[in-house]
Amino acid sequence: MKLSRREFIALTAALGLSACARVKVPLIGGGEKGPFTVAAMNDLHVKDAGSTAVINRAIEKINATPGLRFTVILGDLSTDGELSELNLAKGSLSRLVKPYSALPGNHDVQANGANIFANFEKVFGQTQWVREDGNWVFVGLNSCEGAASDVTIPDECVAWLKKEIKRVNPKRSIALFAHHPFNPHSKEYRVKNADEVIGLFSGHNTEAASYRPAADLKLVAAGHWHGNQVEEQNGILFTTTACCSSTRPNFDGTPGKGYRLFRFDADSVATEFVEV
Repeated sequence: MKLSRREFIALTAALGLSACARVKVPLIGGGEKGPFTVAAMNDLHVKDAGSTAVINRAIEKINATPGLRFTVILGDLSTDGELSELNLAKGSLSRLVKPYSALPGNHDVQANGANIFANFEKVFGQTQWVREDGNWVFVGLNSCEGAASDVTIPDECVAWLKKEIKRVNPKRSIALFAHHPFNPHSKEYRVKNADEVIGLFSGHNTEAASYRPAADLKLVAAGHWHGNQVEEQNGILFTTTACCSSTRPNFDGTPGKGYRLFRFDADSVATEFVEV
């Protein structure tokens, strides 16, 4: 069964799924084998209609990518978490030909609300998700701790992640997506409990007493720090990417805005930045 984006959101709403519910999406590739590509955009910071121009240009290029399977939006779709901003972002993202999944960033929350993710959930559905494609499992983790820039992944989200990891066949490879950086040498904003979270992937169904290389976790992709950081440690590729925004600068001082492509093979991943 293949669900459209509208049908998928309607289904999650009808089931009353919480922000940390598991939603297992049918295989993205429909059983297709061979290499494929996933695009990732982050930090759109949509404010008004005029601020979507760079996003729309990026989407045109993403749509023309050979072998593209789906796109991940790594948080900060809006500037202040307003419904109007999130709906404008969704309007641009609806131009994507292939499916997409979004994660919230600290600019997508309303810190004083009873449910700080209410607006995000109303527009984009659940804040955490699991997708599958062939040998790969893609996990979207909500890394937000309110509207904070420096975060510790909340206990309930760590517990959700631990439960999801235990469901995964140890022979499959995992790609983890979040808003806040996990890069071991990130210039700023590295998740405070990053090592604890990465350690959960050691042995899938065992309790990791200490950090060990997670052979099955192959990628951790994030945004938040507006700049291209790519490094590999213990067989895991870590990335952050320049923002795809006309309202915010890159933190590394570079002018280029754009998105990142990840090219997946049976058990490996490579990446490149595409400037818009």
